[in-house]
Amino acid sequence: MPDKSSAPLLAQLSATLEKDQEQRKALENKIKGVVVFVIDGEQWTLDLREGKGSLAKGPPRGDAKPDITLTISDDNFAKMVMGKLGPQQAFLMRKLKISGSMGLAMKLQPILDAAAPKAKL
Repeated sequence: MPDKSSAPLLAQLSATLEKDQEQRKALENKIKGVVVFVIDGEQWTLDLREGKGSLAKGPPRGDAKPDITLTISDDNFAKMVMGKLGPQQAFLMRKLKISGSMGLAMKLQPILDAAAPKAKL
């Protein structure tokens, strides 16, 4: 992954999907679709259709078609994940471009929470 603020956050999201079956299923049940993030021009496909639960660099593969595409800068993506910038605020400030299902856009928070670094006790 590139040396960007989003790299460890995307790695965390990928690890959560791979290791936490319960959270993966909860995300699949809530989102039920394919989310494409375009972060500083790089595409990441989050497939949250039932039984898929995966994150991969690049455009959707196979039968996956994006239900929503979110275009954002690396810095603003990191701010959203860390809770310093809300998705609605980012959209209204034109820091986040959304194409596709606005209904899915309203369900972004659980995805951002899954990408956030976990506290180590």
